[in-house]
Amino acid sequence: MLARGDVIDVTIEKVIFGGDGLARTPQGFIVFVPFSAEGDRVRVKIVERKAHHARGEIVELTQPGPARENPPCSYYAKCGGCQYQHLTYAEESRLKENQVKEAFARVGKLPDAPVLPMIPSPNPYGYRNRITVHAEGGKIGFRGVNGRDLIDIRECLLARPGVNAELERLRAGQQAEGHYSLRDSTVPRSGFFQANHDLHDALRGLIASALPEEGVSLQEGYCGGGFFTEIVASRFQRVIAIDNDPRTLRDARRLGLTNVEWREADVATALPEELRALTEATGKETSVLVDPPREGLPLRLAEALCLDPVAHLVYVSCDPATLARDAKLLSKTYRLVSVQPIDLFPRTAQIECVSIWRKE
Repeated sequence: MLARGDVIDVTIEKVIFGGDGLARTPQGFIVFVPFSAEGDRVRVKIVERKAHHARGEIVELTQPGPARENPPCSYYAKCGGCQYQHLTYAEESRLKENQVKEAFARVGKLPDAPVLPMIPSPNPYGYRNRITVHAEGGKIGFRGVNGRDLIDIRECLLARPGVNAELERLRAGQQAEGHYSLRDSTVPRSGFFQANHDLHDALRGLIASALPEEGVSLQEGYCGGGFFTEIVASRFQRVIAIDNDPRTLRDARRLGLTNVEWREADVATALPEELRALTEATGKETSVLVDPPREGLPLRLAEALCLDPVAHLVYVSCDPATLARDAKLLSKTYRLVSVQPIDLFPRTAQIECVSIWRKE
């Protein structure tokens, strides 16, 4: 029986969502191995043993897989921010595209989901316009791979120069312990904003092409600071944009969009109410754009979208597993037109997708 502390030799079969390599013992027992690559032959020490799987850490790379490369960051595998710096960027893009397909097949029960080729980031490094660092115990940096230790960071290779300049200034001063959001000059000082500076136009373009050229109304859930609203509002007679964060809505109102009603509310409650009222009052078709957090759509909202189906539904997701879960429900009412992965977070395990749905 495999036990914690055992050292075994395994070959990595594939890399799964989250970044771990998957290997099997000769008896078929699954072992997950962080920072491994497809085709690696590795000696691993078992650090965690569960009923149906174990986790191991590499103690020796006996034969590297074909897509390995040397990570450029000295903090890599200590800091918990990145998972793919040991892979070529082409391999990372391939893995992520396959992981989206697997999520739709396994979680969503949609093996033929129309997943399009990954849109890569022009730059796998130096793209982030904001980072959040922690200050405690005389250190300033990111949580380690164990989620507890704080790794003292002098420079983040994912961040834009202006963000690293902010980090340098923070480190030079006497700062109280806490969390600090460091932002490029292009980013509002509060609230949520898309982090990949180099893919802003591409992401907005996907949303613009997914929505009709003109329409009566648009309901937008999780609108944030109006990142998408700004480019599509002029197409609609009326836009209801909902978010529960007053900071981002303060930024959004500064956009001066006269046909937009910015509403501070719980999206899971307010958007279904708005859909129901619109259907009962006018019966006119509407469009919905949602960009929820990693947890995906609350069940109440997903069910409301099925009970009051809309002509155009665009669902932006930062987690393929929850997107696929919601797709299983939505596909009973809607036709899935396409799923477009876009790599907003190179070198990390995160995957962004834009899914387009049409009423059957």
